[in-house]
Amino acid sequence: MLTFWPLFNSLMTVMFTNMKKYLLLALLSTFSLFSFASHAADYQEGEQYVKLKNKVPNAPAVVEFFSFYCPPCNQFANVYKVSEAVNERLPQNDKVVKYHVSAMGSMGEELTEAWSVAIALGIENKVEKPLFDAVQKEQSIKNKEDIRQVFIKAGIPAEEYDGALHSFMVKSITAKQQNATEAFGVRGTPSFYVGGQYQIKNDGMQSKTIDGYRTEFADVVKFLVDQNK
Repeated sequence: MLTFWPLFNSLMTVMFTNMKKYLLLALLSTFSLFSFASHAADYQEGEQYVKLKNKVPNAPAVVEFFSFYCPPCNQFANVYKVSEAVNERLPQNDKVVKYHVSAMGSMGEELTEAWSVAIALGIENKVEKPLFDAVQKEQSIKNKEDIRQVFIKAGIPAEEYDGALHSFMVKSITAKQQNATEAFGVRGTPSFYVGGQYQIKNDGMQSKTIDGYRTEFADVVKFLVDQNK
């Protein structure tokens, strides 16, 4: 019996130590879940987002409508980097689908076609900022050749651009962008839609900092993506 008590005490010490660890983990997990639930509960229809009257069928999980003529779109893309933040929160196989709106600017339709070329070639990241700069900063886009030169300066071979521009794929992507703009009833840019039924309110974020705004925006999108499952 004398050798039993030290062993018993050792076992009890280990048990209590492990119990404290598990209790702490449980409390932390509960706090984490409660914090997330409280945070998510702050997102309300009419505040951070609005629900569309009619759901758009077969819509992308998240779609952004923008225009190269739109200064806030330029800020969203190159300063706030909102799409990047949203993509970081989306499931691995999803990403923000970006559609150009043709109605804005004298070269709006041509720029939608050019954006279709970028999508078809998978070079959106290479030409997005140069196109924004050419339209808004340099104001050098006057005709189709000016757009073509932006692609060439970005490292896209002329023959590759020309081939894509006249392809059936680009015509199809252009039609898809224009049809989506009409289906969603887009009236301004930038506009983010989730699941074909929610529109994010750009002025609904509480944070006043760039990092805070982009993080909050991405959180709202993720919340609605989860709601839409």
